[in-house]
Amino acid sequence: MELLDKLAETARRQHEEADLPASLLKEILEIASDPALGRDGKLVELLLEQIEAFDSYAGAGCFGDAVSATTIQATLDRMRGKG
Repeated sequence: MELLDKLAETARRQHEEADLPASLLKEILEIASDPALGRDGKLVELLLEQIEAFDSYAGAGCFGDAVSATTIQATLDRMRGKG
């Protein structure tokens, strides 16, 4: 499976199972469908890892390894040249 396809599939799954916000899902799917935005393989891999580790309760209590929506948004911004 191509990396961008895996990114889209993982984002959809996390949206359904872990409450990944719809706004992030939309941005992730835009990146996954645009090879120009997804050309930096290292950032795509980082984003994929972050999505896999997403937890809506990240930063609260014992969820130290979880990734928050804010962290994912920062990576998306970097991919779009905003960060």
